[in-house]
Amino acid sequence: MHLEKILIQKDNATIHADGTLLGPKTNLHFAVLNFPVSLVPTVVQIIESTAMDVVHSLRQLLAPIKGILHMEGDLRGSLAKPECDVQVRLLDGSVGGVDLGRAEVVASLTSTSRFLFNAKFEPITQNGHVLVQGSIPVAFVQNNTLQEDVELDKSQITWVPDWVKEKNRGNADDAGDKKVSRDRNEESWNTQLAESLKGLNWQILDVGEVRIDADIKDGGMTLVTALSPHANWLHGNADLKLEVRGTVDQPVLNGHASFHRASISSPVLRKPLTNFGGNVHVQSNRLCITSLESRVSRKGKLLVKGNLPLRASEAAPDDKIELKCEVLEVRAQKILSGQVDSQLQITGSILQPNISGNIKISQGEAYLPHDKGGTPASNRFPSNHSGLPTAGVSRVFASRYVSRFLNSESASSRTTVSQSSGSVTANKSTQVEKQMEQVQIKPNVEICLNDLKLVLGPELKIVYPLILNFSVSGELELNGRAHPKWIKPRGILTFENGEVDLVATQVRLNREHLNIAKFEPEYGLDPMLDLALVGSEWQFRIQGRASNWQDKLVVTSTRSMEQDALSPTEAARRFESQLAESILEGNGQLAFEKLATATLEKLMPRIEGKGEFGQARWRLVYAPQIPSLVSVDPTADPLKSLASNISFGTEVEVQLGKRLQATIVRQMKESEMAMQWTLSYLLTSRLRVLLQSAPSKRLLFEYSATSQD
Repeated sequence: MHLEKILIQKDNATIHADGTLLGPKTNLHFAVLNFPVSLVPTVVQIIESTAMDVVHSLRQLLAPIKGILHMEGDLRGSLAKPECDVQVRLLDGSVGGVDLGRAEVVASLTSTSRFLFNAKFEPITQNGHVLVQGSIPVAFVQNNTLQEDVELDKSQITWVPDWVKEKNRGNADDAGDKKVSRDRNEESWNTQLAESLKGLNWQILDVGEVRIDADIKDGGMTLVTALSPHANWLHGNADLKLEVRGTVDQPVLNGHASFHRASISSPVLRKPLTNFGGNVHVQSNRLCITSLESRVSRKGKLLVKGNLPLRASEAAPDDKIELKCEVLEVRAQKILSGQVDSQLQITGSILQPNISGNIKISQGEAYLPHDKGGTPASNRFPSNHSGLPTAGVSRVFASRYVSRFLNSESASSRTTVSQSSGSVTANKSTQVEKQMEQVQIKPNVEICLNDLKLVLGPELKIVYPLILNFSVSGELELNGRAHPKWIKPRGILTFENGEVDLVATQVRLNREHLNIAKFEPEYGLDPMLDLALVGSEWQFRIQGRASNWQDKLVVTSTRSMEQDALSPTEAARRFESQLAESILEGNGQLAFEKLATATLEKLMPRIEGKGEFGQARWRLVYAPQIPSLVSVDPTADPLKSLASNISFGTEVEVQLGKRLQATIVRQMKESEMAMQWTLSYLLTSRLRVLLQSAPSKRLLFEYSATSQD
């Protein structure tokens, strides 16, 4: 196909093309001018309407990038072995909200199967830059040409830039090939590219040899962290230089980095890292951290030092990185909100680290995970997948080498793409889609835990928002791979107090019972539970594995004098009836005011305190309660009306020694405040006398088959 001065225009954005395409020899000049980055996925969708997954992935990739794109280049070679020279500029651009003063990329895909690039980025708000240049071998995995690619890998080729060859080639045939009707100066274009890629002309490079240089200075760190959701460079001095040499299979990294008076924020930290400084060296794949120190708020400290190789085969006996943090206030959304103190030792290698030491989590809340619809864990992180065009799966040259660089060759590069000529089109597209799903470029980093001690408490709660709230303490020893399926914990967690709100029934942990979760290595994250919960009308007892706690649930009613356990059917029937009374009106409609009242109560703050004095212990809980939102006067100020209707429920618990315990609970019941008190005395290790005021006044003698000592 021969294109002659093709022009596509939308507002100020234009696409120009002139030359030959899809022939035995491609020779096409193209230009993209005044083109908003946000329009790139739309153009891809127009060109390949079936590549919806590609468009979605492209939108995600370009989401943090804003600006006007200017691109000019030459496409040569053939479909089986393309060659390309391209120069890209981004005007009025930004990355992750950081405005760019300069963004230029010059790249070339040469006839010797090498990808050359030279990129320069500078932020506009701070002095600094990001400079990256290099030469990377590429491989074209194609139908019927895989063998040719293997033979190319086995040969040795010297790298000479394509535009230099054309410039030095003075015969008439080459001059004729270059005489394509275009509105530009060919010699000027080649000179401009050669000047932009000056310095990349490293003499002789073998196939598979890698050359990459990176230079990051001061404000350039804002651009690096702008692409990361975990950190944000605020200000400070930084000087990073990294060299990658060697081959694709055996890369050799060297470089250094120094930081001085830097500040870095993170969404998982309540306060940013301040006065961050130190020196890091990389010597022949060995990471050497002389010292990295930082302050976090007034009391927090962070210290990292030590040595660690890239791979286990390069390890030395004394290799170890020590990480110490004190009073680190963590605010990881939906995961943890509390204080972390740790002293960790990391041995092994960067790609296969072994972590030991201790981590203490206290003074906060840990949130239980809740998946919607049982989505598999592997599908909850779409950003880890590399979306590729359907038509381009046969040319996944980057994934193969990047994966090998990190010892994790992607599944698509290990799968033969070639198919027989008689295959049905539908089957081919199905196979291609499966290969696309398998293309994941992930570092093969295997983290192992070795006697890692996890200490929970004091003042730590396990929370499932609006439903569950338990105070927890204890220690776990973690071993094995850092994966939910392979981790091997050992230890006991104790639940000191807490409550569960099931709308129709509110129950709390029985403080007189030792409520624990026992973890054993052979069962992983499936502990043995021993919990007792009591409420105004129900008592629950769970003794069994967490994975099937429903099968081990024993329910008894506190209304009747009988203490026999209810059958699952009877318990479900009664609970269903009570649930209907709680959330339904008399006419069967949802009682929205009851649901709103219960939700609002859960969102309001609670005051909880406890202490000890000699052999006496006490605990006080003070929580707001609302009779009903219906009682709020609609004509009055809603805030004043709501405030006048708020009452405060109180729970006081006092224990004298190991035998005598008294509990007083004052809470809302049917729009009225009611008080319930309980007095228990341990006569022997197995016999206890219990005096209760509600639901009816009674005196009970309880006998336990197991000793309470």
